[in-house]
Amino acid sequence: MIRRLPLLLALGCLSCGYEVGNLYEIRDVKVDIFDNLSERRTHEFDLTDAVVQEIAARGIRVNARDAAYTLKGRILDIRTPSLVDQKNTDQVIVSSVLFQVEVRLIDSQGNELWRESRIEQAAFSTARGESDETARQKVFDKLARWVTTRLEKQW
Repeated sequence: MIRRLPLLLALGCLSCGYEVGNLYEIRDVKVDIFDNLSERRTHEFDLTDAVVQEIAARGIRVNARDAAYTLKGRILDIRTPSLVDQKNTDQVIVSSVLFQVEVRLIDSQGNELWRESRIEQAAFSTARGESDETARQKVFDKLARWVTTRLEKQW
């Protein structure tokens, strides 16, 4: 019985669909600087940096010359609605930051593999020492994680 245990384990792994290897089917990707269709400039650079760092943290080569895929993104809209203002001062006490983006993946032949849009937002409160900058960074982190999950293998 003990001699058969490794064989049984091997058969069990094969039958359940277990696969050894990388979670990401894409091994290298070129990330273009995001376009920005909103009136608020320079956010595209910070968002691109966040996406590049998140992808690289997953072990995917970023911006290699021979990359088989290109990731392109666009910031479609940026909103910062003020939820609570302090009386008589116009100082924002509670607010949020909202980004709407579109991302697409293109292979080396120029074929679009997928295109998706997403809206992410984060709230901030000046009473907690937060600012629109901390909320913006939270949104960028969420969007970068979302983009990276789109590069995973399909189950």
